[in-house]
Amino acid sequence: MIYTSLLLATWMVLLCGCSRETSSPGKPPELRVLCGSSMATPAQILCRDFKEKHGIEVLVDLGGSETLLPRILSGSPADLFICHDPFEQKIQEAKLWAGSAQLGVLRPVILVRPGNPLKLKSLNDLARREIKIGIGDPQYSTCGALFVELLEKQGLREEVMKHVSLQARTHAELANGLILGPLDAVVVWNYIARLYSGKVEEVPTSDKYPEIKVTVVGLTQSLNPKSRDAFIDFCRTDSAKALFVEHGYTPSK
Repeated sequence: MIYTSLLLATWMVLLCGCSRETSSPGKPPELRVLCGSSMATPAQILCRDFKEKHGIEVLVDLGGSETLLPRILSGSPADLFICHDPFEQKIQEAKLWAGSAQLGVLRPVILVRPGNPLKLKSLNDLARREIKIGIGDPQYSTCGALFVELLEKQGLREEVMKHVSLQARTHAELANGLILGPLDAVVVWNYIARLYSGKVEEVPTSDKYPEIKVTVVGLTQSLNPKSRDAFIDFCRTDSAKALFVEHGYTPSK
């Protein structure tokens, strides 16, 4: 009889431990959001607004999307992933996808100092002028890789790359290299122009890049699926998309 009672008690503990929602009585639910550094500023505001509306604590873990992805694939605790292409596709391929919402679009742009003192107008100018250029390291940066691919298509890779004096891991490093010197031009995501408004100037060009979507992706390993889905729905609102436009991202189509 005693053995049976112990067995029953153990079974009840196991059942309780299998609950899909991590919040306990008296403790508000929590969400863990892994966020790529290129989306950090608007994403943190978005998480704050979501908490204010729903009363759900959001813990944001920032890092490069390429460094956050392996953590997700290895089963690290997380509910959502804010990333840009091609990382949502990788989540889908790993069968860890549980819904998503598009927040905006990223595109590579050329930035120079205010007034464009060297009068740069195109990729051809980057090839023909004696200037110092900074780009994202193509091994780690989607923006840098897209730029190099475009140079290849236009037959300008050799001529332009010989002027590249910095291949950085972060856009902040590139922006500072332009603002403080010694760089004359940098290729970065479009939001950098808004982030450093007044200190840099975008060079309008007709260059065509693939659309790079910014999305919030729900993860199947979430321990808070109801809260996860509520966050995704929140990101589908016009106000969430407008927040990203306000911070320099191209509007979603």
